[in-house]
Amino acid sequence: MVVVTNRTELLEDFGEWIAFITDLGKFNETYWNQSIVPGKWSVREVAAHILQWDRYFYETAVSNLGSSSPLTLKHLNYDAFNEDAKQYGKTVSVPELVQLAVQIRKDILDKLTELTDEQFEAHLMDADGQPFQAAQYVKDFIWHDRHHMEQIKNRLHFRIEEMSLNGWPALQTMMYDGWLLRFSEGYTKRSNSINPIYGHQIELDSKISECEQLYKKQQIRTVFKITPFVYPLNLDEKLHARGYEKIDQTLVKTIHLEDVKKPVHADIRIEEHISEYWLDAVTAFSQLTEQQRMITRKMMEHSPLIKCFAVLHENGMPVACGLAVIEQGWIGLYDIVTDPSKRGCGYGEQLVLNILDWGKKQGAAEGYLLVVKDNAPAIRLYDKIGYTQRYDYWYRVKME
Repeated sequence: MVVVTNRTELLEDFGEWIAFITDLGKFNETYWNQSIVPGKWSVREVAAHILQWDRYFYETAVSNLGSSSPLTLKHLNYDAFNEDAKQYGKTVSVPELVQLAVQIRKDILDKLTELTDEQFEAHLMDADGQPFQAAQYVKDFIWHDRHHMEQIKNRLHFRIEEMSLNGWPALQTMMYDGWLLRFSEGYTKRSNSINPIYGHQIELDSKISECEQLYKKQQIRTVFKITPFVYPLNLDEKLHARGYEKIDQTLVKTIHLEDVKKPVHADIRIEEHISEYWLDAVTAFSQLTEQQRMITRKMMEHSPLIKCFAVLHENGMPVACGLAVIEQGWIGLYDIVTDPSKRGCGYGEQLVLNILDWGKKQGAAEGYLLVVKDNAPAIRLYDKIGYTQRYDYWYRVKME
């Protein structure tokens, strides 16, 4: 439900679509051609659907508001109109679709802005003798826009979630009634947690108990990763009731690589296969144990993705390191760490910029990363580079 306190706020909310689709236009066609949910419209078809409704309302109603010209708006066969809009979306390129969607929405906003308050609130009749009010039209389409924008965002976020699972793999995985169970000898929650994102049929309490037994056999504490995509939807509340503690709220951020500036610090060593040199740096800076070092090597050696293992130097000495993986035009950052004695000198920023520059040369156009919400220095760094937040998640940990 849209709650608006004044006309200015109403029109600002109606303008959200412009920024949204402009940003959407930076993604490649692979994303635009994905279905928002299985068996439903693609992102491209949704955008065309909104564009065509904007165009219809502008031509038959909005353009005549405030004048003596009658409204020509009529009741339509919605299914037929929407099908035509879908087909239209397939005939235009993504850049053209974005440009047209932005322009028609701006035309509507310009016309509505010109109206007096009385004209904006006036009750008129359309060509079928049905009531039409500009204010109510805007409210209805704010809801309509947000409904579809949420669908589009969820599709993008779910794909990022899948890529993040691939980017930081586990030594072993197990599918259990739609839940993905990951095991890596206890090193990192990300690789030793239950990811309930694909489905759920078994009675919940017994299913949780079975998972607890599986992790207990591996001598790993039971950890659930709680994302916006969990199944069932009440899982977080159920785990809380069973004594699971909420920890490590994490932000998922993305960036368009076309917006990233070039690095200025070029003394960097980049390898596409994990090496003892990189492991030495990350072991020292993150204070890994020998077991954790070994697990990191195993996870990365067997990953099929394109990888980057980077070490930044100052005067020939390592000062920061990190790794990245590329999947379908996306580059994900992991294990970004600076020598504790060298922090605050800008090395982290230059490391990330170099990695992203490498990613662009490999064909990546988008980037993502995961950062714990309490890590204020890291968040400041990523915000400075240009990352923006998409969604968040946290863990529920079984307290013994």
